Amino acid sequence: MTSLPIKTRQGHIDPDMLQETLNVSAPMARILSARGIGDPSGIDYRISQLDQPEGIPDIERAADRIIEAIDNRERILVCGDYDADGATASSLFILFFRAIGYDDADFRVPNRFSFGYGLTTRFVETLLPDEPDLLITVDNGVSSIDGIELAKSHEIDVIVTDHHLAPEDQDHLPPAHSIVNPNLPNSGFESEPCGVGVAFYLLATVRRKLIDRGYFDERDLVAPDMRQWLDLVAVGTVVDMVPLDLNNRRLVCEGLRRMRSGHMRPGIRAICEVSRTPIETLTTRELGFRIGPRINAAGRLDDISVGIQLLITEDHDEALELADVLQEMNVRRRAIQTDMNETANRLVNLVDTDDTKSCCVYHRDFHEGVVGLVASRLVERTGAPAIVFADAEEEEPPKLKGSARSIDGVHIRDVLAFVDARFPKLILQFGGHAGAAGLTIYKQQFERFSNVLDDAVRKLAVEDAFNPTIYTDGELEADEVSLSLVDEIEGLEPWGQAFTPPTFHGTFDVVSTTRVGRNREHQKFILRNGSRHFEAIAFSHPLVEADRIAMVYQLNRNTHRGEITLQLIASKIEPVN
Repeated sequence: MTSLPIKTRQGHIDPDMLQETLNVSAPMARILSARGIGDPSGIDYRISQLDQPEGIPDIERAADRIIEAIDNRERILVCGDYDADGATASSLFILFFRAIGYDDADFRVPNRFSFGYGLTTRFVETLLPDEPDLLITVDNGVSSIDGIELAKSHEIDVIVTDHHLAPEDQDHLPPAHSIVNPNLPNSGFESEPCGVGVAFYLLATVRRKLIDRGYFDERDLVAPDMRQWLDLVAVGTVVDMVPLDLNNRRLVCEGLRRMRSGHMRPGIRAICEVSRTPIETLTTRELGFRIGPRINAAGRLDDISVGIQLLITEDHDEALELADVLQEMNVRRRAIQTDMNETANRLVNLVDTDDTKSCCVYHRDFHEGVVGLVASRLVERTGAPAIVFADAEEEEPPKLKGSARSIDGVHIRDVLAFVDARFPKLILQFGGHAGAAGLTIYKQQFERFSNVLDDAVRKLAVEDAFNPTIYTDGELEADEVSLSLVDEIEGLEPWGQAFTPPTFHGTFDVVSTTRVGRNREHQKFILRNGSRHFEAIAFSHPLVEADRIAMVYQLNRNTHRGEITLQLIASKIEPVN
């Protein structure tokens, strides 16, 4: 017997019908049925079928303003964010301007430790000496009222490109020239692109308008093919974990297709080389766990500008040098995270977790850039919302910056809003969405906030939020566990947020097991199901010692020294009595 709370996803479309209609295997038919795919259009990822941008608010107005700036040789600054989505979006703008022969555009990104997120007044003040005429935000700006008001007072126009929701307590939108955001209430766009996806649509609109005006003919230039930058769009979309709706799947699919065929930015190729990631078989897994973290490492530990320079360089040698820098940063980040995970676990163990529905931890040695990753691990371990705090840099009176992660059934931003309404000034600032949020509090208020938070989580959690169910695509017959099913799954990439990667469960006999990894933090198995043997690995999973186990897993193609083998990647394991 096992206590794993497993349920098999159920579809509303007949799998037998899908198997014939889509010409897929029986397991794949069950997988697609459970994701609401009822006909071939649901897996038609041709780039020609992309949604058109007309429903995106202000997109035409913003494109006209950019063209006006180009015509008048205005100074343009692209104001990015310090994560992979912001880096890819910033890079896309700079590469586009270069491609159309416009050289009076540059990028700026706020240092997360000095300025925080978005177009803050302090960040705008640092831009004024450059005397910009137009600021274009990417992956931020919809909340930046004060910063945009300051820019406007200096007669600087601001175009906001963003995909985040405006705060509910925000009475009005920023006084920007235009706000290009598909998630505004007046949007008629059905997809939910990330920041680089919004940038892609805006620049495609600029390109169309320039063609109509004869811009390229007049200058004897070739209009840039927007598809050449879909590798950036794919990376940003996957790493930012926006819902992979049909339109986003089309963007990512084409980006992956191009990357696998060798058409990618030198910087992305360099990351693949330093991380020993095979290009020909790239999947969303590699984008999310190999490429994305290395770009993000720059923003977490230092300055995301290194990541942007990597993405915009055309020189392979420079790209390799920058990729090595990011590789070193990522190694440092992992070491910092390992230490922080251990400390956070010890701090949680000091609390009576049976009587709490959330966990808040702080330590003076915590690194502000890594707290979100540690919070995610705490959520995995405790099954409850978690907030990890670090000291804010050079703040008086002392403040803490926290990163929150949550579970299904607890909307963490709503929880923070609830706390803020009941206890004004307890939270100095906050923002986020259902699964993740950021906030700042006074250091002396940490214990009080922890208690208030737990009470708010109890009040706002949906029923059974703390009895999570693991949904899988069922059990596979022994002969269905195969590389051919891996081929089929990879052939229908991308999988990800809101289009969950196929996950299965089953019971296996343990033939052998060993600990592997630099710190022996992973567990490797040889398993038996009937007459067949399988290799499995559980990353950073508590040690399991048993002759028979129940396991939740995904299928993976493992390439080692040129040999390709099937591997089961376990996410949950329990002994079977």
